[in-house]
Amino acid sequence: MTTINNDTVLIRGLDVTVRPGSAVAELSDRAVGGVLLETLIGRYVLDGEARKVWLLINGRRTFGELLEGVAEASGLPLEQIQQPTYGLCDRLLELGLVEVATTADMAALSSS
Repeated sequence: MTTINNDTVLIRGLDVTVRPGSAVAELSDRAVGGVLLETLIGRYVLDGEARKVWLLINGRRTFGELLEGVAEASGLPLEQIQQPTYGLCDRLLELGLVEVATTADMAALSSS
């Protein structure tokens, strides 16, 4: 299993479809402000706080930069969001909703 560190760059899975949480509120009482992630084999609801992380995963930011962005977006200190963000990203990676970006991924994204 891949371990995430501050230099890891994550990219969203290509087979993940994203829908606004308001469209799927019946699936979770925490869907307000969140998003629904769908793949061929599952549905996953991210609440509003997890949505902030999802939106920062773009194949260009290191995990350290992602943490700084989450801290800024939430207005919370880095120390407070660090472990929950690691846990969320580990789970997203485990479920195949994100991947560790390869050098080729990053090169393709930087040219677009």
